[in-house]
Amino acid sequence: MSLRDTIEGARAEASQLSGKTEPETPAKKGAQRGSAANAKPAREKAASVRTVSKDGKKAAAMASSLPGAKKTKEQKEAERAERRKQREEEDYRNQAFQLMLAQNPDYKKTERLWWVLLGIGFVATLVSLVITFVFPVKDGNYGSTSGVVSIACLILAYVFIVASFVFDWVKRRPIRKDVEKKMAGMSNKKLAELFAKERKAELERNAAKEAAKAAKKK
Repeated sequence: MSLRDTIEGARAEASQLSGKTEPETPAKKGAQRGSAANAKPAREKAASVRTVSKDGKKAAAMASSLPGAKKTKEQKEAERAERRKQREEEDYRNQAFQLMLAQNPDYKKTERLWWVLLGIGFVATLVSLVITFVFPVKDGNYGSTSGVVSIACLILAYVFIVASFVFDWVKRRPIRKDVEKKMAGMSNKKLAELFAKERKAELERNAAKEAAKAAKKK
């Protein structure tokens, strides 16, 4: 056999092998039938089952918290209890704030002067109103004695009232801010100790007053 015949024979054998297709085995056919049979029930099962996602629960909770949404009895009671707790907490801290201001010596010094300025302003206002009521100005003649005194008292009242507000803003407000910052850093336990000390000091003062009264009677 020549070389040419050998090459042609190899080509013919290769073309026959490439033209053949791999037969489908029974196992593969069964797998295809099984997967096709399982596909439809899985879809039907997924369509029949209703699931609630986290987003759905969150949306329902947000909807119940809207102003116009209807709330359950438990939700209303919980909200009332929360508001009551917040009010009690605010009242408790306001009392502590006032107590800390009363115990501040710098604030106590400014308080007396502030009340003096404010008191003079209100007294001058009352005097001006009384003079105007008792001695009314006729024909817009404020040159009379009563008219001059009434206007002078009114001007004096404005001066002292404005001075009291300026004094409060400049001297007293910084002290209140410092006390407020100090109180914000205190826990409820510290505030309770503060009230306990004040109560103890008050009892001691009352006991000292009673002892002084008893000594005077003797």
